[in-house]
Amino acid sequence: MQEPYVEIHEAGRVRKIAIGNTPLTVGRSSENRAILSDHLSSRYHCLISRNQVGFTLKDLNSSNGTILNGAPTRMSRIYNGDELRIGQTSIFFHAPNGEADPPPDQARGSAHQIPLDIPMVAPADTRPFDLGVNLDDVPDIVPVEEDQEEIAEPLTDDQLLDDSDSPILMEPEVEEQPLELASIADPEGSVEQLVQSLPDRSFGESDIALISARGQMTHRPGAPAPRRGQREAVDWLRLLLLLCSRGRATDIHVEPKGADYVLRVRIDASMVEVCHLPNAIGSRLSALVKVLGEIDMTQKNTIQEGHFSARVPGARRGETRRIDYRVSFAPSVFGQKLVVRVLDASQSPLSIGALQMPRWMQEETEKVICQDAGMCLVCGPTGSGKTTTLYALLRGSDISRRNVVTIEDPVEIQLEGVTQIPVDEEQGKTFSSLLRSTLRQDPDVILIGEIRDAETARIAMQASITGHLVFSTLHTQNTIGTVFRLLDLGTEPYLVAQAMQLVIAQRLVKQLCPFCKMAVKPTTEQIERLGKFGENLDRIYSPHGCPKCMGTGFAGRRAIFELLTATDELRELISHTATALQLQTAATKSKFTRLHESGFELVAEGVVSFEEIDRAVGRDR
Repeated sequence: MQEPYVEIHEAGRVRKIAIGNTPLTVGRSSENRAILSDHLSSRYHCLISRNQVGFTLKDLNSSNGTILNGAPTRMSRIYNGDELRIGQTSIFFHAPNGEADPPPDQARGSAHQIPLDIPMVAPADTRPFDLGVNLDDVPDIVPVEEDQEEIAEPLTDDQLLDDSDSPILMEPEVEEQPLELASIADPEGSVEQLVQSLPDRSFGESDIALISARGQMTHRPGAPAPRRGQREAVDWLRLLLLLCSRGRATDIHVEPKGADYVLRVRIDASMVEVCHLPNAIGSRLSALVKVLGEIDMTQKNTIQEGHFSARVPGARRGETRRIDYRVSFAPSVFGQKLVVRVLDASQSPLSIGALQMPRWMQEETEKVICQDAGMCLVCGPTGSGKTTTLYALLRGSDISRRNVVTIEDPVEIQLEGVTQIPVDEEQGKTFSSLLRSTLRQDPDVILIGEIRDAETARIAMQASITGHLVFSTLHTQNTIGTVFRLLDLGTEPYLVAQAMQLVIAQRLVKQLCPFCKMAVKPTTEQIERLGKFGENLDRIYSPHGCPKCMGTGFAGRRAIFELLTATDELRELISHTATALQLQTAATKSKFTRLHESGFELVAEGVVSFEEIDRAVGRDR
């Protein structure tokens, strides 16, 4: 006969865990039997246990509460087919043997609350259970700020077990606390709690000045912080922009879902759900962004784009800095979805040293970018930070004494002292046509946002041979693949061999949060794949999650690199259309580190997790 079990639906995965006689603890901590990655779950969130009357669900003073069949609960009976929700995770309870079928007079799918003063007694033939957690750590579930109400004390062993042989599940003897579901019932409190939990305190909500697309300051800084429940649309926008600044978010998503709006942000390339907004707030927020971006408010069934900016205090006293925001509205089933792209130049590396390249790579790169001619290419998939690296290389090429021109689609970050030209294919301003025009502007350095076609590639390489330093990007997996991509575009082999000076392949990997990363013992396979970096390595680190990283387990991203410099042997092989293996054999005769090797070095240093390298690079690609 099949034992009762739970079916956990989380992040697109489904897994089953049998309950048995030992209570099933659920939460983010690795000490739970059911470990969740959902950032809205607490370290020790809830437990499911078997007792004399059936099965019981108990919330362990979690920060966001436990939902049973659509209603919040502290302690409830559960029956076959019941659904628990923790954040975005659904947990279904199944008892195929009929042990936990609902009584005939109990409607399936409703909540089955138990008075908190009635203890739940387990079978007499079972031994006292062990939760498998250190209950002294439970207070860390919710960050306590100085102005926050005191959180109820956690359960103790004495409160969970009485002196008899049979375990008795009892309510802790503490003052009753109201259940707070910040992400559902109190979106304002949810966002404020996230903002206060983040370590950055460089400026506050009232310090943000909003500037329209025309450059007019529509909302000046210095307004007093609104009282709880009295937040207007502009206050909501300021709060979200502050969350993005403190949390290093790159995008804000405001998604209408019919019953409400779902607010999500992208942090370190991952989507993090913040809260659910009432329709009234979501619509007013979207309307305000349209006003700031000079977007037609009467159109609701078309794609609309715009931009606005904010002015915030700078690093030095009395200084200010500007943050730009690119706005996009797209029609969906329940209304227009709003996406705001955050373009904060302060989050970008401002020099080659800030890229955190290995020392020998940095020295090779600095030699090339100081030359008067040649081509430097940065390759990788979309979202791997190619343009950010190009900007850092451009700043390091001494733009103060050079005429620097860029051709970009679009121009996202403005560079002082650089002429930046946007691509507009509808008006015939393509990469190739603008590049031909740019060559008549007496440029010393040319940055081409992307080489997409044979004509652009040929003109760019001819320019690099005739006395211009050219920077550009390609969508290829590695440095060797860049050579063959240029050849596939129809460029002559001799031209590729003569023009190419340096190729950088890169990926962005998420750094582990230093406050909560967990040490784990590497497996035999991981040690083997780490190679020289796995020698005498007894621990690596994995993500965990804490308030300082918004429960993601990560804090910021950095690039890993593969660098290929053009030697005489490589040029000869390219001219004769050698194979990829021949090119890689020639490259390894000098200093050459593949992408996954650069990543494994960071794994050994405890900066990133092993799984993150496989995600970003693949297996020994």
